[in-house]
Amino acid sequence: MVDAAERGNRLLAGLGQRPVAAMAYATAWAARLTADGGRPVFPQARQWLREHQHADGSWGGVVPNPYDRLVSTLAAVLALHEADDQWAAAAVRSGVDYLRGHATNWRGAVGEPIGFEVVAPYLVQQADAAGLLSLGGLGELAALRDDKLARIPSGALTTRPTALLYSLEVLGELAPPREVAAFAAVNGSMANNPAATAALWSATGEPTALDYLRDAARSTGDGGMPEIYPISVFEPGWVVYLLHRAGLATVEAKRHVERLVELAAGARLGLGVSAEFPVPDSDDTAMVANVAHAFGHDNTALLESLLCFEADDHFVGFQHERGVPVSANARVLEALGQRPDRFAVQVAKATTFLLDSRQDGAWWYDKWHLSPHYATAQAVFALAGTTAPGTLSGTRRWLLDDQHPDGSWGMAGGLPEETAYAVLSLDALGDRHGPVPAGSMRRAGDYLGEHLDDTDFAELWIGKGLYTPPAVVRAAVLAAHVVSRAARP
Repeated sequence: MVDAAERGNRLLAGLGQRPVAAMAYATAWAARLTADGGRPVFPQARQWLREHQHADGSWGGVVPNPYDRLVSTLAAVLALHEADDQWAAAAVRSGVDYLRGHATNWRGAVGEPIGFEVVAPYLVQQADAAGLLSLGGLGELAALRDDKLARIPSGALTTRPTALLYSLEVLGELAPPREVAAFAAVNGSMANNPAATAALWSATGEPTALDYLRDAARSTGDGGMPEIYPISVFEPGWVVYLLHRAGLATVEAKRHVERLVELAAGARLGLGVSAEFPVPDSDDTAMVANVAHAFGHDNTALLESLLCFEADDHFVGFQHERGVPVSANARVLEALGQRPDRFAVQVAKATTFLLDSRQDGAWWYDKWHLSPHYATAQAVFALAGTTAPGTLSGTRRWLLDDQHPDGSWGMAGGLPEETAYAVLSLDALGDRHGPVPAGSMRRAGDYLGEHLDDTDFAELWIGKGLYTPPAVVRAAVLAAHVVSRAARP
């Protein structure tokens, strides 16, 4: 029987090996790349699409999300209609049939992916131009695109790195790849994104871009492409933080924290998802500040850099974004709350924003994750110890009422990742909001124990499609299992 500390050390030792699992949208863009008279550069990407089409003809995460299914299916049929294979022709027909019946399902839905407002209009236009199908009546997609682009200062896309370069593959003349090639990272990528880098390589033939794409493909281990790669700040930051919440602060964890602290020393404006990522964000910056503080490091410079993301009544995740990230504001609050004497105004601002953002006075939803249990956990971590007793009583009731009979929480009858966040939320609420019934934690612990060795999980994280960072999810499951067992009488 492997104990929790050993599981944690193994998890930490394996970071970087498979940081992000393959997903349909990025794989479709890799499948479109050709060389030498039409030879596919990534034939394994086409095979991955063949093996991962859903029975209804769509592509995307296993938990249906209409945004994800729309852009993933559009990207896949556009890639496969260029393939000279009978199976590909049949897959395209099935995908087009799905799109005809479900192209507008996203209206009013939650879980809008990154860049949907520029990705979806572009793919719809391409599908029309290719003669695959015409999705008339989707004029609101053009309106979304116009709204997004109106937020970008004139000339910004080609004069400096912005988060929008993450969607380079759909920007067209707004950001010609040859004009923005100077913003490529030292690893050859455009914003650590395979789809964006595919567009860069197609236009420039830059060898380092192709080398990056090959590395990204190898990282998944199954022929598909990840949403983003590498994530050398995000992955260790989240994993260490989650394990630390369960008391699993091991020597292996300290090594990762020391590397993050060293990296942060040269990041005056904050950190991004990895050392190579060109644009910092408040979420990664605050997470590194939190783990640095937890392991006894001075995080003053990181806390100061968070002020770069301060707006009138909240904190932004990235500049020029649509939608305010609940989880990033929670993370910022948790970090700045370590110095209430210095950041009293900002602490009050983030606290008010989070409390005002609650749904039904109980739970939260976020732009970076499909599950409300993720956003709720991040808010609870930040608010539980600082707000008055009873402030989160509605959250506690919602959590207890939402548990399934088998001990799990979440969509599709219950999922390990969502269950983990629910357990960690209840643990953070602690006795200030009432003890958790022993039976609830026991059932949750039993359920989580059955999934400690899982390596594949439902795609719940929101990129340009849905994706999974396996180590982060495994850390959440392990930490919650440890917490649930400690809570047993």
